Amino acid sequence: MQRKELENPQGIKALLKNYYDRVAKGGGWGDLLSENFVLSGTIARGSSGREAYVNNSFFKLVRGLEVEEMIAEGNTGFALVNYDVVSPKGKAFTSRVAELWKMKEGKLDSVAIYFDTAAFNESME
Repeated sequence: MQRKELENPQGIKALLKNYYDRVAKGGGWGDLLSENFVLSGTIARGSSGREAYVNNSFFKLVRGLEVEEMIAEGNTGFALVNYDVVSPKGKAFTSRVAELWKMKEGKLDSVAIYFDTAAFNESME
């Protein structure tokens, strides 16, 4: 058995399913992240640390989600996710997001998030 398989016997796919289930329910997913969790991608600025990610204002806007596709291999996972979002002004829209995850020592350790920032910003107006 390789080291990658020993880190999380259920694997990153099960970990991601658990994460998305909890996000869809509105919270309780912070324990799935490593202490030094890193967020990067096409966002205004990246962040480091579990608390910074858990407290990201985006999650306050999410009303639901659908995982369109998920691929997992070793400690890497990819998900294409449709987030149902409501802007602070009450406008409902769906944001399609590509998320590239890394797992380390049985925890989600980083995510690189890619989405259409122009469409998102327009929907937030």
